[in-house]
Amino acid sequence: MIKSSLTLQPDCIQSLEDALYEIAPNNWSLMVNSDDGRGKIDGFFKSIEEAKEAIGVLEGVWGNEFQDEFSHIVFVEEDWAQAYKAHFKPWSFGTIHWIPEWEKKTFTVPSGHQALYLDPGMAFGTGNHETTRLCLESMIKVCEIKTVKDLMDIGCGSGILSLSAKLLGVDKVRAIDSDPDAIKVSKENANENSIGGDIEFKVQPLENLGNEEKFDLVVANIQADILIKNSTILIQQTKDKGTVVLSGILAKEINLVEKHFHNQLQEDGISFSSQISIKGEWSVLQLSL
Repeated sequence: MIKSSLTLQPDCIQSLEDALYEIAPNNWSLMVNSDDGRGKIDGFFKSIEEAKEAIGVLEGVWGNEFQDEFSHIVFVEEDWAQAYKAHFKPWSFGTIHWIPEWEKKTFTVPSGHQALYLDPGMAFGTGNHETTRLCLESMIKVCEIKTVKDLMDIGCGSGILSLSAKLLGVDKVRAIDSDPDAIKVSKENANENSIGGDIEFKVQPLENLGNEEKFDLVVANIQADILIKNSTILIQQTKDKGTVVLSGILAKEINLVEKHFHNQLQEDGISFSSQISIKGEWSVLQLSL
C-alpha cells in the first residue's frame, strides 16, 4: 500500500477542494492548518502506478499542475491496516449503529438497538462521509413510512447501504458495483454480520443493467454526471409507487440533477414528488414515484 502526500500553499486550497469534490468519491483527503492556512493532501493507493495515475486525474480536473513532487511512503500490510482505521469512527442514526469491526468487542450497543460491524478496506462507504450518511438517512426514513420489500443498491462500495437495508427488514436486496474489490469487501462485511446469504452481490456496471426487474427502493451513491447519464436506467429499475434515492451529488450540483430527472420523468409521463437534503458540501435527491 502507498501513501502519497504533499504540503500545499494557501492560495491553491479552495480550487483543489473543488476539484476533489468533482471526482468524489476518491482516495484523497485534504487537511487545512487553521493557523497558517497551508494544507496537506494525502492519498492511499495499492501501487505507485495507481498513485501517479490518480495524481494525473486530479491535476486534469483541477486544471493545474502541482509545483512540488509528492512523497510516496510504502506501507506494509500491518501499517496500512492502522492507517485507514484511523479514519473510521462509530456513528449512529436513530437506533442503528455503524461500528468498525475492530471495535466490536469494546463498543456497547444500547438495548433494543441494532448494529452493523464494518471493515471498509479500500472500498468506499463507512458512513463517515456526508454522501453515505445522507443516503442512509433517506433510506431509513423511506423504510419508516412505507413497506420496502426489495431494494437495489447501485455502487455498493463497502456494502453499508445493502446491509443496513437488511436491518430495516427489506426482504430482497441486490447490490452491484463495477469494482470487483468493492464486491469482495461487501461480501466479507455481510458474512461478518451473518447475513451473507441474504444479499445478491454482483460485479456489474450501472450502464449494463436491464429493465426486467424492478424494486421498491433504488439507492445510488455515485457521481452526479453518472446519475444524469444513466437517469433512464435508474428510473427503469424503480417500481410504480417506488422511490429513488440519489447521492454523491455536490450541493452546488443538486438543482441541475433535480431538473434533469424532473424533465426525464415528465417525458416518461411519470408523476412524482422530490425532496432535497443537504449536509455540508453534499446533497441527496429523493424521488417518490
